[in-house]
Amino acid sequence: MSSKIRNILFAAPTWLGDAVMSLPLLGFLGAAAGVRIIVLARSYAARVYWGLEDVAELIVAPADSRLGRVTGLRGVVKKTGADAAVILAPSFSQALSVFVSGTPVRVGFRSEGRGPFLTHALATRGLRDEHLFEYYMRLGRLLLSTLDVAAPDTFDTPRVRVFGNERERLARVLDTVGLRRGGYIVTVPGATFGPTKTWPVDKYRRLVDMITTEIPVVLGGSAAERELCEEIADGVPRAHNLAGDTGLGEFIALLEGARVVVANDSGAPHVAASLGIPVVVIFGSTSPTWTAPLGAGSPVEIVRAPVKCAPCFLKTCPTHLECYEGISPEMVLAAVQAALKKTVEKSNPS
Repeated sequence: MSSKIRNILFAAPTWLGDAVMSLPLLGFLGAAAGVRIIVLARSYAARVYWGLEDVAELIVAPADSRLGRVTGLRGVVKKTGADAAVILAPSFSQALSVFVSGTPVRVGFRSEGRGPFLTHALATRGLRDEHLFEYYMRLGRLLLSTLDVAAPDTFDTPRVRVFGNERERLARVLDTVGLRRGGYIVTVPGATFGPTKTWPVDKYRRLVDMITTEIPVVLGGSAAERELCEEIADGVPRAHNLAGDTGLGEFIALLEGARVVVANDSGAPHVAASLGIPVVVIFGSTSPTWTAPLGAGSPVEIVRAPVKCAPCFLKTCPTHLECYEGISPEMVLAAVQAALKKTVEKSNPS
């Protein structure tokens, strides 16, 4: 096996949750001898990789048109001197950017028309039959084998970091509603993917109403989800809508300070699980086999109602969201209580 230092471009996934699910691969590659990792990510997903020991360099891709991203990244990637790239995002422009940069070894999935830009590709047949991180790991093993680098026998999965200034800014926001770290449950009712990932508002409102009889609830999300969160929180005692009141760093700190995080199959539960926070995830059109949070020794409770049409992975439902009809607020509340109980049992072993 070669002892040469290899610069590997880690072309990160686009979405927040997928970026978190790529962390085992980052740890795997980082544990290989003679490997130096350069992460290329869009601005939102880039936050996942901040301050991680395995990341030698972090490049934030420009927010531009597809052509603008390709032309803007060509020179940036070329200057890294990358010997190889592992391309995780299902993005045509990302693969093309790495191709035109002249990076000699380019490993990725043969999908979205990217095959001609890759030197080594894996088919996506059977995709979603097992967890996404396993597919990422296959790319990593192929990459190391191609570079004649020994795969590590053991490795640690990096965890999303939270920084002191983010905690301080969050504390000031929480002060405005009379809350402190560890004194609330977070609910994140939105999902960027589409309505088939979003448990109905009336059910969320009923759930929040029940939870707040015992503990305050903070509704989190982006500014675009503020109206949704307000509809859930309006008139519910001890429910606080902070959607849009936190940047991504403060939002991550908010998750870190929660007793439990309740969310759809979206980025938030992946971040929370990486931080070791108990999560309850409501699945509708998607599959926990594919994207369940990996966790970091904390409880991960999955709530779903088996129906013949799920998982369909569609953004909009052609009928009436049968996958959510069988999920009641009481079912989700029971999962929250189970997560809390497991947390207490873990902290107080007999």
